[in-house]
Amino acid sequence: MSLCGVARSVAKSTPAIGRHANIFAITSSTTTIRSKHSATQVKRLFKNNPARLRILKKQEGDAASTPAGASSTTTIPERVYPQIFQPTFLSNGWSAPPPPEVQIPKYPFSITRTAGKPNNAVGFLPVYRDVRVAGTKRTTLIRNVQGDIPAFLSELCAVLNLSTGKKGILTSASTGKHGGGEAGRGVNAENPIRIRTGGAIEVNGDRAKEVKKWLAGLGF
Repeated sequence: MSLCGVARSVAKSTPAIGRHANIFAITSSTTTIRSKHSATQVKRLFKNNPARLRILKKQEGDAASTPAGASSTTTIPERVYPQIFQPTFLSNGWSAPPPPEVQIPKYPFSITRTAGKPNNAVGFLPVYRDVRVAGTKRTTLIRNVQGDIPAFLSELCAVLNLSTGKKGILTSASTGKHGGGEAGRGVNAENPIRIRTGGAIEVNGDRAKEVKKWLAGLGF
């Protein structure tokens, strides 16, 4: 090939190289993807969502109601009455009362065992498990409590390492912001104890074994 032919070949190939260079430049540029929601939609759907605003308002109210330097939860009381007897439990949850030689102190409260057993046998401690909401809600019920109920509840909290709750001990007379008895809403982690209609004491969670051991250890 002559020198003139080589020059013509180079001249023809130059535009093609330029076109490829432009393609590379286009493909290497940054692509901007539009967000699914505009800024107005984000503000309307998320920042001003009614549920979110209610939660923020409640959090602000709780912070304002708590004095500076104070804890938002009630402290756990100290135990007053020590264990005087080491009980032994059967597989069905029954335990024998202490023998006559064990001196039982005079407590400000008392609890009566179940009655109506054959041959006047000693009954069970009236402590029961309550399972609701398809097995997802478990509580403990204590019945037949007489005497100084606040003293009993204070000792119960000390034994189970529970506070009296943010709203105190719930009862059927407790009313909330929306009316109605707050005790009807049940116990939870923040309010672990309530007094149900009829006098039964309900504790959040399955604490039946602990309560029975405590009561039997006191001599009931």
